[in-house]
Amino acid sequence: TLANFVLACVLRVKLVIIYHKSGPSNASTNNVHRVSSGSRWIVSGAPEQKADSGPEHREQTITNALLRDLIIGCNLPLSIVENKSFRHFLTVVDSKYSPICRRTMTSKIEDLAAEKHLMLKTQLSQTDHVSVTVDIWSDRKMRGFLGITVHWIQKGIERLEVKSKLLAFERFKGSHTGERICEKFEAVCDEYNIKDKLDYIISDNAANMRKAFTVCFPTDQGEEPDDNHRLDDPELWHDLPLEDQETVGASLGKKHRLQCFAHTLQLVVRDGLTETKVASPALSKLSKLSSLLHTSTTLKDVFEAEFGERKSIPASVITRWNSTVRQVKAVLQCEHLKLCAILEKAGHKKLLFTIREWNLLKEMVDILKPFEEATDLTQGEKIVTISAVVPSVLSLNHHLEKLKPQVRFLNGLVSSLQASLNKRFLGIFINPVYLKAAALDPAFSLLWVEHHVLFCRCYLDVFSDLILENDVQTSPALQLSHYLHIADGQNALLFWAMNMHTLPSLFNVATRVLAVPACSAPVERVFSYGGIILRPHRAQMTDRVLASLVFCKCNAE
Repeated sequence: TLANFVLACVLRVKLVIIYHKSGPSNASTNNVHRVSSGSRWIVSGAPEQKADSGPEHREQTITNALLRDLIIGCNLPLSIVENKSFRHFLTVVDSKYSPICRRTMTSKIEDLAAEKHLMLKTQLSQTDHVSVTVDIWSDRKMRGFLGITVHWIQKGIERLEVKSKLLAFERFKGSHTGERICEKFEAVCDEYNIKDKLDYIISDNAANMRKAFTVCFPTDQGEEPDDNHRLDDPELWHDLPLEDQETVGASLGKKHRLQCFAHTLQLVVRDGLTETKVASPALSKLSKLSSLLHTSTTLKDVFEAEFGERKSIPASVITRWNSTVRQVKAVLQCEHLKLCAILEKAGHKKLLFTIREWNLLKEMVDILKPFEEATDLTQGEKIVTISAVVPSVLSLNHHLEKLKPQVRFLNGLVSSLQASLNKRFLGIFINPVYLKAAALDPAFSLLWVEHHVLFCRCYLDVFSDLILENDVQTSPALQLSHYLHIADGQNALLFWAMNMHTLPSLFNVATRVLAVPACSAPVERVFSYGGIILRPHRAQMTDRVLASLVFCKCNAE
């Protein structure tokens, strides 16, 4: 109670006074206990301080917080621990704290990375099936790194959780040939003992093994950092030559290699925009307008005075078709007549959008918006994504088919998109993992089978054969029938956590395929973290320190 607390404080003050006046011999040993060699005393019966709450423990706690929260969490440079102002700040926080040097902090980072490596190895030893994403990245100093992320569904007592961890971020020296990549990849798998557990490998196709996996991090003028961590390298979106496909395919032949869904969808949109020249004048004006808003203070001031300080038109990146969509959306949010008046007043009459061009941009957004949504839907990391691939492709095809009689300006874009979609995604109706994932996700089940153009009904029989795996103890056919009856849009992880015992055969198949990522976005985010950590003024960082920082950053949880 409050009275007891006040009494304890009074007794403590009296004991301290007695101690200072007469020394410790006059203090009743029945009421106090010495806790250190100094003048610290506590009242008998009060909770004693723990042994690990002393100065040494506090210093260790502060050092760990600096490492995990500031150096790794906030991406602060290692040199900050030797910064004079930062050290003064630490003395204000705790005058008794002794700051560590940069070398000690570097050593602690490597120790933490080794600790997380062992923890991940233990986690992987407790799962039976995993899938990975693989890619290669070159930093600002053109040092190659092999990135591998691992994914699985962890089974709890009453819940399921999609796990996504960074398996490796290691220096990759020499030529980036298919054979050398696979040798390094297999070495990592052997290190973690997952070679026999590996189900699927997701990677991008690229024209040049050295340049294709190089991820750049440009900063748009006047723009905030891109938190979406998407790719910018033009070469990344080129198809891998046939000879390289055969090399990589042969090396990874023992496992199932899946194409990145987002990458393939990028190629579809690129095909459509390449074949559509009618939109080029409007997009060119939009690009110049965006550039002027980031370079001309006069136009910027007039623009903000009319539309507000928070209003802007982001710059587009040629390799990000969705950045073009965001740019078009931004300009369409401005009132057409007001924008034209501003441009005319600023002396940029050549950038005025005609009514036809304005309506064309609106139509382009209507056409490409579902593609943007499908990309975002399948780029998640700790959620189920692969089940959305088949429904997304069918939905996009249905969307384009429905638009054909409605479009006024971009008929060519619709036709090109549909032709490329059918060509590039034909294989997903042959690969069983996509069909299994879509059907075993109760959010989709078989609802997508009846509303499409591409799918043939004969695949229903094939699907049944794929799902109904041999099980002598139970009746998979009855389980499948029961599942299709109760599946009604539920969350996949919650549904299978509740039905793991009633649908054991389907549960094993579901948790295996639903853990597969739809695209290589997880490993691409790893490279984005690497680019953020290795900012221009930190370019002297060694590859070993960079690898340790990235590994700890991505496996922070």
